[in-house]
Amino acid sequence: MERDVLLRMLAEDEFGLLELPVKAPPVTPEDRVIAAYEEIAHFVRTHGRNPQRNAADIGESKLAMRLKAFSEDEEKRTLLADVDELGLLAEPEPPASLEEVFDDDPLGLLGNAEEIFTLRHVPKSQTMPAEVARRRPAPDFEQFRRLFVDCQADLRAGRRKLLPFKNPSEIRPGRFFVQGGVLLYVVEVGERRYDKIQKANARTRCIFENGTESGLLLQSLASNLYKGGKRVTDLDDDALDAVEERLTLAAETEMASVYVLRSLSEDPQVTALPGVYKIGSTSRTARQRVTGAETTTTFLGASVEVVEEYLVPRGAEGRIERLLHRLFAPARLDIWFERDGRAVADANEWFVVPFAVIDQAVGLLENNQIVNYEYDPANAKLALKA
Repeated sequence: MERDVLLRMLAEDEFGLLELPVKAPPVTPEDRVIAAYEEIAHFVRTHGRNPQRNAADIGESKLAMRLKAFSEDEEKRTLLADVDELGLLAEPEPPASLEEVFDDDPLGLLGNAEEIFTLRHVPKSQTMPAEVARRRPAPDFEQFRRLFVDCQADLRAGRRKLLPFKNPSEIRPGRFFVQGGVLLYVVEVGERRYDKIQKANARTRCIFENGTESGLLLQSLASNLYKGGKRVTDLDDDALDAVEERLTLAAETEMASVYVLRSLSEDPQVTALPGVYKIGSTSRTARQRVTGAETTTTFLGASVEVVEEYLVPRGAEGRIERLLHRLFAPARLDIWFERDGRAVADANEWFVVPFAVIDQAVGLLENNQIVNYEYDPANAKLALKA
């Protein structure tokens, strides 16, 4: 076809029959989230109130549940920050205690596993030596003898109890266990390292009531204790039994993560402060969550290091995160970051707190004692409430 004829046909195409349709760009997952939020915002503008979860209209109930899910999801709050003109995604108030976390579970999704917190460290390249630890006489047994006498007395008086052994995370220095009918005391747990299948392990020192000791690997000790072994409760574990029973989860329960990150930012606002950590949560793994951290204001626009990751039942991670945020609020990082001359994010999930104190707080969460403590920023430690 000659060029002049083609141009004349295009010029005379009064109804645009020869125009090619414009291909719509593909819809991304982010677009779907924003569209879902706009449905909620349209409802609020129309009715002058937030959608109610128990409304007779099932459509309104769905919008209410969607709004709650968005509010409790850090990733979606970050994505929707620029379009949330109505302030619908303000971070909800944290629960007053771990009990509240599980009380707010109308569908019973968190009820009935063998653990609530499973500690998982960042994988390291070292491998553990494979030597076998055997019991041998403990040369310093005399300095531990009184501990065994007192522990037996506490058991007889009911001040301590015997509980089934459940998880290697229970093995900590200063705790008693019963293995093969013999009381043992954990003196030390060395540096945790990872084997070829990324299972955490560490060398322990255990003193037995019969005057012997061993240097079992943590996983070997746990394997022995799984075979009918018992954990001896601490003297302040009175409330722990009920909490553990309540928070026992089904084996098929899906898990989420509460994590602790260290910033690798070179911004002077960060490098001038010792021990700056982010406490966050995700329904995925911490490693997946921090992918591309250097491009995200949530992570201060810099790479991060995963210091610790605690596995919790899916659905509880956001509320546990907020409970920790409230505890460490006096140490919240008070800085702003800018991009292209405007403030884009504040560091409201970053805290100037020693990691050991954060780890201690998670331990207090596990035994439901965190409500009795507050953070003392002047001395950088947790203190009992007055």
